Amino acid sequence: MREMIVKLATFLGLYNRLMKIDNRLQARRQNKAFMKYGLEALNEAVAAANECGGQLFLAFGSLLGAYREKGFIPFDFDLDTGILAEQRSEALQEALQRHGFSHLRQYYIGSTGRVCEDKFDYKGVHIDIHYFYKNQEGNLYCDLCLPHESKPWREANASDGFPSIVRTCPDTTFSVHDFLGVPVYMPDKSKEWLTALYGENFMTPNPKWSMSDHKKRSQSLGERMYRRSL
Repeated sequence: MREMIVKLATFLGLYNRLMKIDNRLQARRQNKAFMKYGLEALNEAVAAANECGGQLFLAFGSLLGAYREKGFIPFDFDLDTGILAEQRSEALQEALQRHGFSHLRQYYIGSTGRVCEDKFDYKGVHIDIHYFYKNQEGNLYCDLCLPHESKPWREANASDGFPSIVRTCPDTTFSVHDFLGVPVYMPDKSKEWLTALYGENFMTPNPKWSMSDHKKRSQSLGERMYRRSL
């Protein structure tokens, strides 16, 4: 039924409007779940990674909140985390499932198969695990998926995929910090990371930040990305 509605809306030129309504409804549900279970979800994710010897660290908006707000950003209702790509393993996936997470989807580069991100759900809370690789200059980078230029996601995924961008951060080590009672890894160069990601004014809140801002600040365009449901 949902696919039929999407096809009809696309034919009538109403797809973008329909998606905005659907996104608002989903956001309300996720916001409610995050306020109730956000910290619990982070604690369980950290515990799962620790079982496998991985260093799951705060990234993007969650790192910004920890550094600037000493907590979650009030208008950011999902968890952004990262792990070095070399620490990605089936054991981590299995540990997350044992801790109550369901695997929603995975993003990967079509031309190489390189896995970029896994998205999980915990009691309605979405957590993104971004995989960071090392480039030739010795910096760390990850790929972010953008919406397709014109196609609905299913059509895009079955054809030319999605555009992506590459975000680069300085190489760093990671140390455990207390985040609202949860011991979680953060980059030792958190200030340098946040400057690279959000600019020199990252300490000033920007409720209107979006993926388009990531695109403006990206060092280079990435390759076409695809997603698989799991």
